[in-house]
Amino acid sequence: MPVTVEEEEAPKRRRDRETPLETAARLRAEFGIELSKQAQAPLPRQVYDELSGEG
Repeated sequence: MPVTVEEEEAPKRRRDRETPLETAARLRAEFGIELSKQAQAPLPRQVYDELSGEG
């Protein structure tokens, strides 16, 4: 199935007007997903350091 120019340009326009947080919120609302208070809190820096091998 060929992709139209409109289908290719729509994601770019959305990226230009939405921040990543806004995109995540829009998708959660679209799929009816609610985050718990714990899931809304950022992880401590130590977690990211361990994941990257720096910790």
